[in-house]
Amino acid sequence: MNALAEMTAKADILSLVTGYWNEVDTNWGACAHMMFTEDGVFGSGPSAFVGRAQIKAFYDWRRSRGDRVARHLINNPMVSLDGPERATVKYIMTIYAVDGVPVLHVNAPNSISEVIEVVVRDAEDGWKIRSKTFNHLFKGEEPTTTMPEHMGSISSGAVRQDQR
Repeated sequence: MNALAEMTAKADILSLVTGYWNEVDTNWGACAHMMFTEDGVFGSGPSAFVGRAQIKAFYDWRRSRGDRVARHLINNPMVSLDGPERATVKYIMTIYAVDGVPVLHVNAPNSISEVIEVVVRDAEDGWKIRSKTFNHLFKGEEPTTTMPEHMGSISSGAVRQDQR
């Protein structure tokens, strides 16, 4: 891959990453599932959502809870091209989110996490997220959005072999 193609691919990938979190913050994730591959994974281990249908179900459930203001801040993104059709993205994400309508009180971020994404490209759809996993580093007092256990039928807990 020449330097221009590499720079273009990295810019497209970063646009996917930031576009995803903008979709979550400004549209409550209504279209976020479409940024994943058909078998994409959002999360890790037993709390992972596998496939577009489960990811969509999570964001549908989230919207059903009512008003919430959230901002997912991305810092130090590093894109490593693993080939012309695959890349790994690592970044630090800081979440500020509170239920309600602005202006809301906040003391500290909800969490600070390292995020690792694997993205793949195909000729028809361009870059899509194959997996988005989180390594939580810091946890604030305000909880992040987590589906209750009784909603577990939406999340099968399935983990693709390459996500173990």
